[in-house]
Amino acid sequence: MSIIVDDKIYFIQRQKHGSFYLDATFSLSDLGGTVPGFGDRYALAIHKSGTAIAEVVGRYFMRHIDEKTGNEWYAWFIVVQEVSLREQDDLFRIFSTVYKEDIRGNPVKQKRAAKRESEEKGFEYWEEQDRQREKHAPIHGLDAREERILRFMVAHPDYLTTDLIPQAGDKTMETLARVGVVRAGAKNASGRREWFVTDEGRAEVKRMDTYRDWKF
Repeated sequence: MSIIVDDKIYFIQRQKHGSFYLDATFSLSDLGGTVPGFGDRYALAIHKSGTAIAEVVGRYFMRHIDEKTGNEWYAWFIVVQEVSLREQDDLFRIFSTVYKEDIRGNPVKQKRAAKRESEEKGFEYWEEQDRQREKHAPIHGLDAREERILRFMVAHPDYLTTDLIPQAGDKTMETLARVGVVRAGAKNASGRREWFVTDEGRAEVKRMDTYRDWKF
C-alpha cells in the first residue's frame, strides 16, 4: 500500500450555473507552503484576452482510497468563484506593469518558472509510478529471516554451508531451494551440504532492492 500526500493544490472554479471545473494546479512550494483560505483572491490575466478575479469560497482536504490497489491519496482542493471589483482595471494595470518590468525581462525567473512547470505531477503520475514499481515486486514471498540469509549468501559466495551462514538451517535452505532462489550442491569433506545462490535468487534480491528503493 502506498500513501501519497500530494505536494500540489488544485484550484476548482465554481460557475454561475453551479458546475465546477479544474482551473489550475500549483505546488505547495509555489505558494510559499500555505494553503489559500476563505476570502483570499485568485487573479487571472490573459494577454490581450481579458482579466478575472476569483475568491476562495471552499477548502477541502481530500482523502482518496483506491480499494483495488490499496493506495491512498491526500490532496488540497480550493474552490474559487469569480467576483467583480470596481478597482479591477486599475489592479491589473499594476499587475501588468510588474510582469513586464520584473518577470518577462528576467531570464532567471523564466527558467525557474519552466522548471516548476516540468516538475508538476498529478495523481495520474503517482498511479503510473506505482504500477511501474509493482512490476519489480518480489515474487517469492520470503520472510525477513529468509531474505537476510539470501542476501548474506549473495554477498558472501564462499560461505556455502549452514554453519557459516547466519541463522541458516537445513529446513530453511530446503524452503529456499523449493522456490528456486538457492540450489543444493554436494557435501563437503566435513559431510555438510553446500548451498549455492541461483540466478533467480540474485534476481529476487534485485527485485527487492528495486521495489524498496523505488524513486517516486
